[in-house]
Amino acid sequence: MMALDRRDGLFFVVIFFGLLVRLALAPPIWHHGEAREGLVVQGIVHNHEWILPLRNGEMPSKPPFFHWLAALPAFVFGPSDWIVRLPSAIGAAIMAAATFFMGSQMGGRRTGWLAAGALLGMHEFWISGSQARVDMVFAACIAVALAGFFFWYRDGHRGARPTCYVASACAVLAKGPVGLILPGLTIISFLIFEGRFRHLWAFWSWPLAALVLLLDLGWYAFAYHMGGDEFLSLQIATENVDRFFGRGSFSTENTSFDTLVWLAKQTLPWNLVLVWSLIRRIKGAREDWAGRFLHVWWISTFVFFVLSARSRPVYLLPMYPAIALLAGRAIDDRIRSFAEPSDIESIEKARPSRWRPKQIVKRVGAGVAIFDLTLMLLVKPTYWTDWNARKARLAFIEYIRAIVSPGKQLFSAPEVEPTAAMVIAYRLGREIARKPLICASRNDYFLLRSDSTNVPGIETQVLASSRSDGVSLVAVIRKTASAELACIR
Repeated sequence: MMALDRRDGLFFVVIFFGLLVRLALAPPIWHHGEAREGLVVQGIVHNHEWILPLRNGEMPSKPPFFHWLAALPAFVFGPSDWIVRLPSAIGAAIMAAATFFMGSQMGGRRTGWLAAGALLGMHEFWISGSQARVDMVFAACIAVALAGFFFWYRDGHRGARPTCYVASACAVLAKGPVGLILPGLTIISFLIFEGRFRHLWAFWSWPLAALVLLLDLGWYAFAYHMGGDEFLSLQIATENVDRFFGRGSFSTENTSFDTLVWLAKQTLPWNLVLVWSLIRRIKGAREDWAGRFLHVWWISTFVFFVLSARSRPVYLLPMYPAIALLAGRAIDDRIRSFAEPSDIESIEKARPSRWRPKQIVKRVGAGVAIFDLTLMLLVKPTYWTDWNARKARLAFIEYIRAIVSPGKQLFSAPEVEPTAAMVIAYRLGREIARKPLICASRNDYFLLRSDSTNVPGIETQVLASSRSDGVSLVAVIRKTASAELACIR
């Protein structure tokens, strides 16, 4: 593989610094999506639950690789929003590096940076790279795995095959079995398309396969030992099988058509290269094997999520490097068309200065950099529309912190939305058990739905309410004997 020189290293430092700036400027975690992962990190840090860390006393829905990455620095610096989001920034930097290295081998350093620039020119890259969610770490693992296969297929690079296997194992530990399905689907489809399926046996390694099984099945075995059937039901049946086939809680909405819309919206303007490639194909142009690999990469990932009954826009993140690499190659191809390598000097002399290749490269590079910088500085599109809800929720939680000290009992009634209780538990850094108000004790504090604070036999005092969440904090003043009997029954 191509060595990283000082300039390249400096550029990656700048990219990572930009991601850290995004983390620093991001608002506090206030949405359940990030709070959910933050609670798992707190479970590891506070309770040393490394194998199956719980979130607010409940079973987590994803494997813990993301949470391990956040917990390690949290033990040193303490858990915080910045630390909880840090693995996503690291994953984004790794994805950008993998894209650059692949591009460099496909067309040179310029192609590599154009591809990296296209990746950084996708808004979802910056959003996912600065949020406490597993998606960016998962997508980075997929990118590294497929980069490993690419370098192995290209020249049999010694470390490429182990890189692919280990990265795939990490992808499973980040998001489940799909971490093996996506790279496996891409690799097998590509070899079939190339008519070289027998290369799969050359790529296969029993020792590396055993290592993947040891890492992945080893964790699943330990987690099953601790979580039992509830663990398998949630992490395998619900989060994978039911989600893909649209069963159970995922049967109310099918997002297959939406996936096409997300492809069109999320990767603009770089997805125009897909149209450009189609036009070239119709005109009889042929891709080299690297181009065919990139097309198989994005198409196989896209088709998988089209077939899935329930998807989200961020699920398409693993195919972003492929589209970015296609865009980088296409832009570089256009630049090269202005000056063939064999006669650059004569062309520079014959053409006006504004068409000189070096100036073209500088202008294109400056344009991509300005576009990327603009996206980096942009906040999440819903930042301002969420402002009031975020401000109200955080103020409500800080009021709870001031009233309910760590030594006091705080519970959440089963009727309260789990997502609301999740955010409150994360921001307070304490577990909030679910318990019916009828079973409350005197001096307990409860989170109740604002429309159900009156329970026969229980005298409560409403201390604060959150209109946006429909949740109230109440203190239990008195409890009658009849209420005690009702709880026992």
